[in-house]
Amino acid sequence: MSMLKNMCKYVVAVVGQPNVGKSTLFNILTGRVERVGNFPGTTVTMNVGTRVYGGESICFVDLPGIYGLKAVSSDEKIARDFIIWGDWDAILVLVDATVGVSGFYLLVQVLQFTKRVVVALTKWDAVQKQGIDVDLERLRKVFGLPIVTVSALKGEGIEELLEAVMSMIRSPESSNDGLYIDYGPLEPFLTILTEAVKQRAVVRQGIALRGAAVLIAMGDRDLAKRLGLDLEHTYAEVLAKVREAVGGDIEEYIADKIDVFLEEAIGSAMRFRAGYREPVAIPRIFRNPVTGFLTSFAILLSAIFTAFAINTGFPFTTILEMLGQSSVATALERYTISGIIGMTFDYLKVLVHNALDSSNSVLASLLADGVIEGVGVVTSFMPLILITLAIMSAIEDSGLGPLMAITLHRLFARFGLSGRAVYPMFISLGCNVPGVIASRAALDDVERFGIIASASFIPCQARLVVMLALVGYILAGYPLLQAITIVGIYFGGMILYLITAKLFRRAVFRVKNPPELLLEIPRLKIPSLRVVWWNSWALTKHFVIRAGTVLTLLVVVVWSLTHFGSQGFITDPSQSFAAGIGAAIGNAIAPLYSLPPETSWKIGFALLAGFIAKENLLATLAVLTGVEEGKTAIEQLGITLPQGLALLAFFMYYVPCMATVATIYGETKNLKLTLLVVAYIIGIALTLSLVLYRIAVILH
Repeated sequence: MSMLKNMCKYVVAVVGQPNVGKSTLFNILTGRVERVGNFPGTTVTMNVGTRVYGGESICFVDLPGIYGLKAVSSDEKIARDFIIWGDWDAILVLVDATVGVSGFYLLVQVLQFTKRVVVALTKWDAVQKQGIDVDLERLRKVFGLPIVTVSALKGEGIEELLEAVMSMIRSPESSNDGLYIDYGPLEPFLTILTEAVKQRAVVRQGIALRGAAVLIAMGDRDLAKRLGLDLEHTYAEVLAKVREAVGGDIEEYIADKIDVFLEEAIGSAMRFRAGYREPVAIPRIFRNPVTGFLTSFAILLSAIFTAFAINTGFPFTTILEMLGQSSVATALERYTISGIIGMTFDYLKVLVHNALDSSNSVLASLLADGVIEGVGVVTSFMPLILITLAIMSAIEDSGLGPLMAITLHRLFARFGLSGRAVYPMFISLGCNVPGVIASRAALDDVERFGIIASASFIPCQARLVVMLALVGYILAGYPLLQAITIVGIYFGGMILYLITAKLFRRAVFRVKNPPELLLEIPRLKIPSLRVVWWNSWALTKHFVIRAGTVLTLLVVVVWSLTHFGSQGFITDPSQSFAAGIGAAIGNAIAPLYSLPPETSWKIGFALLAGFIAKENLLATLAVLTGVEEGKTAIEQLGITLPQGLALLAFFMYYVPCMATVATIYGETKNLKLTLLVVAYIIGIALTLSLVLYRIAVILH
C-alpha cells in the first residue's frame, strides 16, 4: 500500500457495515473518486479519494462494507488485512445508531486492534426522526474516542469529522493493548494465541496482537494460516477444553460476550423517547416464506420490466405487436432511449460512408461498420445498465434488498449461493451484461465466480425475439404449447443458473458449504437519489472502461472477418472469412441434427452473428435466405419440428453475446476462467439441444 503514501501525506481507512451510509459519506468527504484499483491479490475494487484539509492531503480508503472482521468473505479479509498490515494513520469507523447497540459490534472488533479510531454516527437526521436519544458523552467516555454525529446527505457534521480525524492523525502514535473485554474461561487460550502471534507476526506499529488472537479463536482460519498457526492439530487438545469450558461454539461465545459488553456499557446511552413506537424490523410479508418469495419475485420482475420499458419500450412493444398495432410498436421503439441512440449512430455511419466511400471504401467501412458500430454497441448498453443498476441500488438502499435476500436465502443455499444471488439472476432476464456486473452482490469470490459462470443461461430480452420467432414457426397453431415452451425455456435457464453455481463451487473451487449470510436488517426508508446515482454510475463506468474497450475491439475484429476473404476486401458476406467459419460450424453441427448442407452453413453463420448480438441472428438469417423478416427466414430454412426444438435450445443457452463475454473477462480479469466459462456454456447448450433432439425424434 506504499502507493497511498505517494498520493497523500496521510491515509485514513474508512470502515463500516453495509447500509451504514459509507458510500455517501465517502463521496462527500472526497468530492469524487480519484482512483479506482484492486486490493492486492483480489478482484475486489477499492476506491481511494483525496481531500485537502488544513493544508494537508488525506487519502480516504473506502474498505468493503462488512459486519465483522472474522474473515469468511474476501471483503472481510481485505478489511482485516488492511487494519493489521495497512499503511494507515487513522481509522474512521462508521456506526448506524438507528439499529441500536448492535451497530457498534464492528467498532468493538476494530478497537480490539487499535484505538487510533474516530467514530462517525451516520444518518443522524434519521436518528432524531425516529425518536432515539443518544448520550454522546456516555459513548465518548466508554470508548475513549472522538465521536461525531454526521448526516452526509445534508452535509452536517462533515467539518467536525474532518477536524476530529486530523486531531487523531496528529496525536502521538503509541503501542496499546486495544479495547479489553474479559472473555472469562477463554482468557488462558487467548494468552497462548497472543504469544504465538507475537512470535510470528510482523504487523504495523501500534496494533494490539490480542485482537488477532480473538479473531483466530473465533475461527478465522485464513488469518491463522497466514500467521502459521495450525489450529486443528497444534491446538486441538486446548481447543477441545476451551469449547467444553465455554459450553459449545467459541465464536458464538465471543459474540455473546461482545453483545453483553455493549448492552452493559452503552445500552442506557441509547433510548427511544416516550410515546415513540419503534417500527417492526422485518415486515410480516417477508417473514412468511411463501408471501416473501412471491413479493420478492414481483418486485424484481417489476424492476426489470421498468428498466426495459424506459430503455427499449419492451414489453409494451411486444404487446402492441400481438394486438396488431405494429406501427405503434415501431414508433414507440424508435423514440425510446435505445432507439434514439441507434438512430444517432446510424446517422454517423451514413455521414462517414457519404464522405469516404468515393475515395476509400475500405476505410469508410472500417470506421462506420467497425469502429462506430463498436462504440455504438457499447453506448447502447450504457442506459440499460445504468437504469437497471439504479433500480437495484434503490431497492438495496431502501432496505428491501436485505429483506429479499433473507427470504430467498434458504432456497439458494441449497445450490451453494446466498439470497443475494437473486439480484444477478433477475437482472439477467433483461440483459446478461448488468447481470454479470451484479455478481458483485455476492458474499465471497467463490459465489461471485459461480454467478458469473451462471448468468449467461438466463434468457435475456434479445433472445426473447429469437425465441418468439422460432416457437411461432415450429409450434404454429398450438398457442398453449407455445406458451408452455417459452415458460419452459425460462424455467430451464433458472435451473441451469442454480446448478451451474453449485457445480463451479464444488468442482472448480472445491468449496462444499454455501456462503454464510449475515445481514443487519435496516429499517425501510425512501432511497437517496445521490446514493443511487453514485452506486449505479460507478458500476456503469466500470463496464465502459473495462468491458467496453474489449467489446469495441471485438466488433472491429468481427468486421474484419465479415469484410475480408481470400480475395481481399469483399462486399458479399458469403465470400468472407466469417462465412468460412460459419460453414465450418455448420458442417460440425449438420450431422448432429441431420441438417442439409444448404441449411447448415446458414445456421453456422447465424450463430456467429448471434455471438455479436443475439438480435443479429434473425437479421442474418433473413439476409442469407433473401427474405425481409426473421420469422419468414426460419420458414425458408425448412427445418423439422425436432430440429427446430433442438436449435431453439441451442440458440437460447449458448454464449449470449460478445458483450457478455467481454464483461465476464472484465469482471474476472482471468482469461483462462473466461474461456472455461464460454466452453462450459457452449457444451451444456449443445448437450441439452442434442438430448432434446433425440427425444423429439422418438416422440415425433
